[in-house]
Amino acid sequence: MRRVLCAFLMLAVLIGMSGAAVAAQDGTPAVTDPNLLADLGYPELRVTTDGTTNDFPTEVEAGRYHVVLDNQSDQMEIDLEFWQLPEGVTVDDVMAFFEEAQETGDFGVPDFFFDMTFNGGPTTSPGQSDSVVLDLTPGEWYVNVYSYNPETDESTDTVATVTVTGEMPELPAPEADVTVELVDFDFAVSGSVSSGPQIWEVTGAGSQPHHLVLSRVPEGTTEEDVIELAGTFFVPPPDPSATPAATPVIQPALAFEDVEEVFYTLIFTQGQYNLYDLTLEPGTYAMICFLPAPDGTPHVLMGMVEIITVE
Repeated sequence: MRRVLCAFLMLAVLIGMSGAAVAAQDGTPAVTDPNLLADLGYPELRVTTDGTTNDFPTEVEAGRYHVVLDNQSDQMEIDLEFWQLPEGVTVDDVMAFFEEAQETGDFGVPDFFFDMTFNGGPTTSPGQSDSVVLDLTPGEWYVNVYSYNPETDESTDTVATVTVTGEMPELPAPEADVTVELVDFDFAVSGSVSSGPQIWEVTGAGSQPHHLVLSRVPEGTTEEDVIELAGTFFVPPPDPSATPAATPVIQPALAFEDVEEVFYTLIFTQGQYNLYDLTLEPGTYAMICFLPAPDGTPHVLMGMVEIITVE
């Protein structure tokens, strides 16, 4: 549900995606040698698609998998999303909400969003492959091929129902160089963040859904700079009862053109995680969450920003 990130929050403007097409992915995630994940030895689940098909298996055993998304399209940006629905909510309900929102322009946050289970998934640019490692726990999961064509501004969903059978095996903790926990409302980082190829584990650890956008920013950027910049875009609607008054224009210290997207995840809820393989260059980076709280306030405005320096 990358559209949740974009449609609710228009995060495309801040992280360098196409401003005209809020679901576009112009930047390429900093994915490196796929053997970093493949060499961990977990069984592979591969989806090969042009954006209109979904060949994910309809039944798998519970366990830990290396999930590969092979984007065969020369135009489509494609995500492979993993989610579960709360009782009483159907896939049709989810799709109907987005169809209505696209028609009306009203992207209010539906209540069911906060009761869903999200388990990330790989994202790809046209003609590229990407992968993650994740756990599939017993039960019914929905695996969605979400594709977006930036040239036509059209998107499609191809949802597969997957039954995960058996019991979850005893597994060691995932092997990662860096662990990032998405808490309410912060990023808890452990491990050594250094330049070069590395494996990151991103885990949902908060009561609300979160995601991680990693953007390169100028040296000396502070968390307050990022929040101030976000605040120039995510402004509350005007109070019609308020008396109009002249308000001085404040120029933020950080500019939109100074923010370069490097990597982003799909959504996680508590207890879910993905492993990613990244290559980072030395520099200053901002971790940001743009997802909304139940009242619609973006988490970034609640302080969910972390500045890291990569040597």
